[in-house]
Amino acid sequence: MEPAEVASAVGQLMAEGKVRQLGVSNMSGAQIAFLQDRLEVPIVANQLEMSLHRRAWLESTVLVNHDDALGYSFPHGTLEHCVAQGIELQAYGSLAQGRYTGSTPDAPTAADAATSALVAELAEAKGVTPEAVLLGWLMKHPARISPVLGSSNPARIAACADAAAVAAAMTRAEWYGLWVAARGSKLP
Repeated sequence: MEPAEVASAVGQLMAEGKVRQLGVSNMSGAQIAFLQDRLEVPIVANQLEMSLHRRAWLESTVLVNHDDALGYSFPHGTLEHCVAQGIELQAYGSLAQGRYTGSTPDAPTAADAATSALVAELAEAKGVTPEAVLLGWLMKHPARISPVLGSSNPARIAACADAAAVAAAMTRAEWYGLWVAARGSKLP
């Protein structure tokens, strides 16, 4: 990308009233800083694939200096950059395409089965849906992740309604329990 060209186009679109705020998608902290240096307006959001299944964003933060980190390509420092700069983290794919709520595109692994069972157990204990538990898990993270719902199914959207309440009530033990179940192994 040519940051000066992007900044010029964004400035023109804002002047024409076609754009009010600027967000990016799938950018690292370094890419955002590179672009922000030329913009006259702040970048307010970074949309990334984040879910209990797609955890590279999370694994990369705890596997620094571990051989296991080689299996994750998420750019280290991206979450920290966004939080420090007040850039909202928006999670697409946050329901993991139904992997933990009864629908998965491929054969479930042992970790998937254990995670699905734990999600269902927590949902029943809290009187909410499994979807609310999955979104609540993301929202509980200190980076204040905002899940983006990609579904156009009204029932699936309604199933997410209690996510904020789940996030507020979820204990750290529950949060870490879900993470460990999904990764299929203990944390280092």
